[in-house]
Amino acid sequence: MNYFSSNETAARYSKGRPNFHPVSIQKIKTFLQIEHKLERVVDIACGTGLSTEALLDIAENVFGTDTSPEMLKNARSKEVINYAIAQAEKQPFEDNTFDLVTVCSAVHWFRIDDFLLEANRLLKSKAFLVLYDNYFISEMEGVPEFSDWFPEIYLKRFPSPKRRNDYDWSNSNLRNKNFSVVSEDHFKNEITFTKHELILYLTSQSNITDAVIRGEKYPEIEFWLNQELSQFFAKKNSSRIIYFGNWMKYLKRNA
Repeated sequence: MNYFSSNETAARYSKGRPNFHPVSIQKIKTFLQIEHKLERVVDIACGTGLSTEALLDIAENVFGTDTSPEMLKNARSKEVINYAIAQAEKQPFEDNTFDLVTVCSAVHWFRIDDFLLEANRLLKSKAFLVLYDNYFISEMEGVPEFSDWFPEIYLKRFPSPKRRNDYDWSNSNLRNKNFSVVSEDHFKNEITFTKHELILYLTSQSNITDAVIRGEKYPEIEFWLNQELSQFFAKKNSSRIIYFGNWMKYLKRNA
């Protein structure tokens, strides 16, 4: 199931996803000690290109691939980024041509063993595959009740679709794919949302896309969210700080 293939989903994703990717790319730049721009990087499962656009800070030639034509129709910076439709496990590039491969918030949808073999094919010797995720942890500054609302109310109505969260990322398993985990990082980002912006973000999640696929309608969902979230926003145009969790894995190609 591709939860990001429809025009409506792509439009909501483009408008509703917060752009904290430059923070992650700056961490990559620091960790890899990138002093001069890399020649070629590719961002796989790039969506509408938020994560891809951030790579322009560290690379001369940036590529982005995704399985959804609708997502790529909404992609950013098309004049300087090379986008292509492709599965994560089958990329349209020659062997050993990339200095860096990145994946943001998507590896849990992949056939991971096949993807790692493909990433190994794409990368130059000793180059890095960086996997990272910015994910909703339901922490609203100064409002502890929100941390209960999200799992007890929201997730019970809109449960998360099944993801591949049980993959074995140990070096003993990765060795067969010619990778080693060199480092991991965990941190938080803070994003300021109005109620309207939070509703738009939540309706870009696969939880709600899955509900729409099963027959619910966006206007009805938005009405419900507006009623539910009003308790956390005292005034019509007030804003709240919400924290997102982040993890990063740095996988180095062994040879």
